[in-house]
Amino acid sequence: IWGTANIDQFQYYKVEYGVGETPPGWVVIDDLRYERVSEEVLVVWNTVGLTPGTYTLRLTVVDITGNYPEPRCTVSVTLE
Repeated sequence: IWGTANIDQFQYYKVEYGVGETPPGWVVIDDLRYERVSEEVLVVWNTVGLTPGTYTLRLTVVDITGNYPEPRCTVSVTLE
């Protein structure tokens, strides 16, 4: 998954996935990342074992005060 995770007073970012277009819950993909990223790989998402269907990905970038700007970045994907 490619993208950018870079805000003022950056602390870390995380990429999560949820089932459906409006997920009832979220699963963190891999670990929290403590390095800023600009137009690079954010995380590698291993989809082996996931049921085919629609998933929503969410990127949350957190600053040193524990806050994160809204809206968070979300995108829907379909696994076949």
